[in-house]
Amino acid sequence: MTVKTDRVVYIVTGTTLLTFLMANRIGTIWILYPNVLIAVILFFYSILQAGEDVSLLSSSAIFGLATVLTYIPMDWLFSRKVGLIFYLRPDFFADITTPIGLILNWVVFATLAAYCYQRLATVFQTRFTDASENPRLGFIGSATLAAGLTGISAAIGSVVIYVLGASHLWVWNAAQVDHIPQIVTVPVFVPLAFLITFLLCPYFFGVTDTFLREQHAGIAGIRCGIFIGALQFLGFLMFYAWK
Repeated sequence: MTVKTDRVVYIVTGTTLLTFLMANRIGTIWILYPNVLIAVILFFYSILQAGEDVSLLSSSAIFGLATVLTYIPMDWLFSRKVGLIFYLRPDFFADITTPIGLILNWVVFATLAAYCYQRLATVFQTRFTDASENPRLGFIGSATLAAGLTGISAAIGSVVIYVLGASHLWVWNAAQVDHIPQIVTVPVFVPLAFLITFLLCPYFFGVTDTFLREQHAGIAGIRCGIFIGALQFLGFLMFYAWK
């Protein structure tokens, strides 16, 4: 079963990957802004259309914004205080550690991840919950499966995006810490943090008719931002500071 917002999400995912591939080749941060503009236009156009399916996309956008605003202090810590990552291209404001173009694209990433989870959970609930003798277990099982697929996708996606950006947008291990476990050029704690964070989607969003009460998308985003920031910091301590 497909809904009209699925097509928008597919297009935004494709343009985002293409944008970072082009940034990798061209070496400019300005090309990130057209991707955000395309995503915002498509999201707003889809949300403003009448239909029952737009609530998933609108709630995902709220989740994405709340997640990134909550996570930004952790990125500031890694770049300004720890010196683990260095951004190669300046943006509008030289004193802001993280380029605005990247922050806005992070919102797009988080929105896509939230939509992926909520959409998969809806599909699995439709298919599996009705067939379950215990509806509550059916809801939990479908949410867990959706979270697993979202977590794996987010972990793989984080590696792809960070590798594509490594040539011209940022440098990992700018602090020259020895013995860094990494996947290609990406510290292993990054995809690991994404994986574990989005495995917790049932906790962030809640699950219908269970002990996990459904949460507002903004609250879910704040929880997600806190968890991914904490997990990355703990991963940094585990893999680097204790070496």
